Amino acid sequence: MPFFSIIIPTYNQGTFLSKCLKSVFQQSYKDFEVIVIDNHSNDSTKNVLKNLKKKIIWKKIYNNGVIAKSRNMGIKIARGKWLAFLDSDDTWNKNRLKIIYNEIRKKNFDILCSGEVFKKNNKITNVNIPGPYETSFYKKLILTGNRLSTSATVVRKYFLKKKKIIFNEAKKFNTCEDYFFFLEIANKDGKFYFLKKVLGTHRFHKKSSSSNLISTLESEKEVLKHHIFKVQKFTRNSMLLWDEAIYSRNLKFALLNFVKNKNNITKLIKYFYNHPFIFTYYLKYLIFKKTHEFFLKFYIKS
Repeated sequence: MPFFSIIIPTYNQGTFLSKCLKSVFQQSYKDFEVIVIDNHSNDSTKNVLKNLKKKIIWKKIYNNGVIAKSRNMGIKIARGKWLAFLDSDDTWNKNRLKIIYNEIRKKNFDILCSGEVFKKNNKITNVNIPGPYETSFYKKLILTGNRLSTSATVVRKYFLKKKKIIFNEAKKFNTCEDYFFFLEIANKDGKFYFLKKVLGTHRFHKKSSSSNLISTLESEKEVLKHHIFKVQKFTRNSMLLWDEAIYSRNLKFALLNFVKNKNNITKLIKYFYNHPFIFTYYLKYLIFKKTHEFFLKFYIKS
């Protein structure tokens, strides 16, 4: 039984998949199995996998554009104690699994997320630092959005089995099915651990699902609707929670626009006047993230 099961869904990303698998088999920690879930690709994927001189589990699926189905097939097949998710256009640093294995031996948690470099056209555009963890974490995830990245995450398989958690396969959650997944883990008292080390690279390109901002925002709203009105039990005033969650997202764009264009100060004052507590909380959260990301990006580039 391997310690890690690495689950890689893919569709027509042969060039990226080759680099992805290379980063996996270069890992300094070797106790893992690799599961590739192929959505019947018709590009170079078949040649990449056939010519690979490494042992992999290669399964084909028709997921009808729902990546959650591919990930769930991987979870079902996996024999490892820990599940490591990796998208086929992303890569890992060579010591990633070794560092995470050491953290698992030292600490008690159900899910770990590490940092990533964001790249577009082979240039570093940002550094993503996950977290932070806070009390009432399920509520905080609803209010401020996703704080984890799938390719930077490992999850204890026993916890998922015990709590009966898988990726939701409803098409309306597509591109935010990972956010739904992490909300489920938080709601069922999973122990989160955020490792503030950059251990991988997340690539943005034309074919990546995360590149379609409008589609992702619509999908996120569907996830919020489901959890706020059907799942959460911490407040009876679901409509107020919905307003606060949407407010937080609108505030995020207003703050980023202000930083970028140095305008709309009147709009920000209005936001503060309407919800001073949420405004202060979200501003503090954003400053925390952006400060860490700035210094790490500077460090990596230097």
